[in-house]
Amino acid sequence: MTALSNMQKRLDYRGGTPQQSRMIKDKLKTLKKAYLYSYQAAVMVIDNPDEDSELQTLEFRCLMNPDKRTFDTDKMMLSVPFEDICVNVPMSTEVVTVPIKPGKTFIWKQTDTRWIVVLQYIEEYAYFRADVRKCFEFPLDVNGQNYYFASVGEKEEILEWTRRNHEDWNKMNYTRTLYIERDDNTLDYFKRFKIVQIPNINGDLESWEVQAVNHNAVDDILIVHVKEYFENQYQEVSDEEQEKIEQEHQLEGDFVCRAYDKIKFVADYVENAEWEIRNKTDGLYPKVDDAIVKDEKTTLYIQLMNSKTGEFDVYYNDQLINHVVVEPF
Repeated sequence: MTALSNMQKRLDYRGGTPQQSRMIKDKLKTLKKAYLYSYQAAVMVIDNPDEDSELQTLEFRCLMNPDKRTFDTDKMMLSVPFEDICVNVPMSTEVVTVPIKPGKTFIWKQTDTRWIVVLQYIEEYAYFRADVRKCFEFPLDVNGQNYYFASVGEKEEILEWTRRNHEDWNKMNYTRTLYIERDDNTLDYFKRFKIVQIPNINGDLESWEVQAVNHNAVDDILIVHVKEYFENQYQEVSDEEQEKIEQEHQLEGDFVCRAYDKIKFVADYVENAEWEIRNKTDGLYPKVDDAIVKDEKTTLYIQLMNSKTGEFDVYYNDQLINHVVVEPF
């Protein structure tokens, strides 16, 4: 029985009696050797879930292997033990659980970039292996709480224009997908057809309309498909504030119109006098037609050619006729 007992001890040392258990332990040993000597070795920095701890972040050795990198996506493969020694605790030999799962973000210390876990390979028993995507530098404000997210898409290369009844318009950008942590807050926030403010690469907020929300794609990850939305500076203005703005325009005598409108102005005809547009907002494109003179009156027609909002002044004979305010279409 001594020989059998020795064999059992050797099997236990290698991982256990079942062959799969020994394979799992061998794979884990290979990973730990790899993140000491491999070129893809890295250190991940993740928030400490223990709020009472003095350490705000935890650091663990890992592998960051390249998977797919294009102009519209940056995806890699993360490999890290389920349990390991925290390397930012000096002289520590205690093995602790690595708090990583789909939806969580971490910082790749060597590149100072943030990544989100989007898809775990659950068939991997030896260690945690998952696809990760690079996050935007600026977080998304969801009901007052910041969430880092990954964005894929915006692939449109041309604008498809449609013309009908002398009106032109183009289709919106439909090819953007967001990957963000799924919890009660994000589930409640992202609803179909809701207009959300998403930061761009410069941190400026842009309006996008939610088209579809995939709640059950992967545990703890929310996939949101969004469509480009036209910027509307009055979108968040309440009815009372909008009424106040309209009253101010009336008191000041402003001529209020909307983008793409065709407007006209009439004045008493003065020989050799000219119509002029002054103080125009940058990007605004009012197309001026030839003035018509009839019955000692001169009429000027202006066609607004784009969706830009802003203001401009209409002058005739060096006198202000109207201050024009262009509101969103």
